[in-house]
Amino acid sequence: MYPILFEVFGRPIATYGLFMIIGALAAWFLVRLLGGNKDRHMPMAFLICICGGLIGMFLLRPITRIPEIITHWDNFRQLPFEIWFPYLFGDIVFYGGLIGGAAALYIYCKAYKIQMLPLADLFAPGMAIAHGFGRIGCFFGGCCYGIHVDASHPFAVVFPPYSIGAPAGVPLLATQLIEAACLFVIAAVLSFAYKKTAGSGLSLCLYAMMYSVLRFVLEYYRGDEARGIYGPFSTSQYISMAIFCIGIVLIYIIYKRGADKRGILDNQAKKE
Repeated sequence: MYPILFEVFGRPIATYGLFMIIGALAAWFLVRLLGGNKDRHMPMAFLICICGGLIGMFLLRPITRIPEIITHWDNFRQLPFEIWFPYLFGDIVFYGGLIGGAAALYIYCKAYKIQMLPLADLFAPGMAIAHGFGRIGCFFGGCCYGIHVDASHPFAVVFPPYSIGAPAGVPLLATQLIEAACLFVIAAVLSFAYKKTAGSGLSLCLYAMMYSVLRFVLEYYRGDEARGIYGPFSTSQYISMAIFCIGIVLIYIIYKRGADKRGILDNQAKKE
């Protein structure tokens, strides 16, 4: 594992950051490939989504830790400030980025009075492929690691002492690479769906349902408890359930609108 890959002008470049950049570039390439250059709002909306995603990635962790702070306030108030900041903002969370990016896109579309669904539908395959590269960055950094497995397991990996958070010298399930591979498959499926039904919202709905199921299952094989466990599920599992339900509702709305539109066209054809 290589948390620090190389240096540029004497400054270390983290592997995770490098793969985030690669993921963003791959996402933009896929978006341009699928959507062409027909929508003048596409480049700016894409950039706005990235900015909103970066903000959300850093904000979700402190938000989810508020209940813990309230419950154990007597212990937390004794901590010095230099411990507070890394505790609250030391980790980044993908779902925070997804929520932040969606919120930023909504605000942008509202401001310019354009439809959000076609853009979100186009961006969904790009989001999947960018996330896949991000998970490869997690693997090289040693974060988001899996549960302990036998050394003979086909997906076992042993992290060195200088990894970010994974315990060193212990065979762990390579959940990062498993998720990355699944995300690349999801990106391919979404790209195919978008080619067939561009702008309908189907690609977005499929992304919401496919990834939420993948993430819900993979959470049982994650070994990093710092992500937050509340009751029977982790924070990401609660969010996954909500996103899956949103995907189902969106599919119903899209189908209903399509059926209404077909009904209107049929009535007009009968009158003519």
